[in-house]
Amino acid sequence: MSYLKIGDVGWTIEDTGFGNRHQLWSAAHELNKFNDFKFTILVEAEKWTELKFLDFPRTETSTDRFHNLDYSSTIDLRTNWLKPLDESKNYNLISPDVYEEWPPYEIEKSFWDKCSHEIVLKDKKLESKIQDKLKDVIGIHIRHWPMIEQPNEIYFKKDDLMARYDYKMKMERVKREMKKYKGHKFYISSDCTYDEPGKGPLLPNYSLEHHWLSEIYDEFDVIDYRDILESDEKISKFSGDYQAKDNNNVDWIKVLDINGEGRVNISKVYKDKWSKVDIFYNDLIDDLYELKIKRDIVDLFSLIYSKEFIPSTETGPFSSWTDYVESYRKELWQE
Repeated sequence: MSYLKIGDVGWTIEDTGFGNRHQLWSAAHELNKFNDFKFTILVEAEKWTELKFLDFPRTETSTDRFHNLDYSSTIDLRTNWLKPLDESKNYNLISPDVYEEWPPYEIEKSFWDKCSHEIVLKDKKLESKIQDKLKDVIGIHIRHWPMIEQPNEIYFKKDDLMARYDYKMKMERVKREMKKYKGHKFYISSDCTYDEPGKGPLLPNYSLEHHWLSEIYDEFDVIDYRDILESDEKISKFSGDYQAKDNNNVDWIKVLDINGEGRVNISKVYKDKWSKVDIFYNDLIDDLYELKIKRDIVDLFSLIYSKEFIPSTETGPFSSWTDYVESYRKELWQE
């Protein structure tokens, strides 16, 4: 079997860009379908950690194969990409020189809605727990502003433009929507902190007073991913002081402080060739990042299984995260 290789559009360790990567995967899925599923979609392991928790049909994750296969044939997804392919070849969907353009694929939503629901949770016990917790709950997605200084009509609907740092107006908008569901419990999915987008904590606790969203927790009946993961994952494990070996030089020890929201601070580095420290820094960070991804998965499916869903466009800017949820719910609930 040959491969359709797709990249990591929108990925960073803090903001995984799942919505954008899903759109790219959907294009690959549609192209594969057009070619009678004669290919396997290939993604890079470290940047598609979601595949540990989600089953993407006809998709494989790898590091060596991703980087070492011959991908001399490139498909530009911005134009004329849905066509017959030579099944003896591997294809690279989007060449590196295209990544500076956004989006690096054709904006054609008709196929996104068709395959979103084919991505399913592997952990059926977790899925059942989410369904049970969310059956009478209103899901709401509150997105951070995009990285713009001025209001931008691309991200906001109609006349609902908001300035980049207008937190007061944002809070008013969120409360206005939530008050429409008097007496209901809410599930909040958000990346919205006082940090720049993509720079916030990996495991935010929005109920703490240093988060502006804490105001909502005080005023409404609210749950979030911690209410689902806390007992299973022991998030508190990633809180406190740690010592870890440097991966490149095992004689050097890093002293770390990890707060209860997954922020990592390296306070000291010292040399000790006789140290009994048995954990490596990269392994610790990988474990933390994997829990962050599981948090994202819980967020995603909590919004999908909620009684009703308030999209990000009702409280602020458009988001491909909201778009994925709406696409999935459209197939699941015929909304």
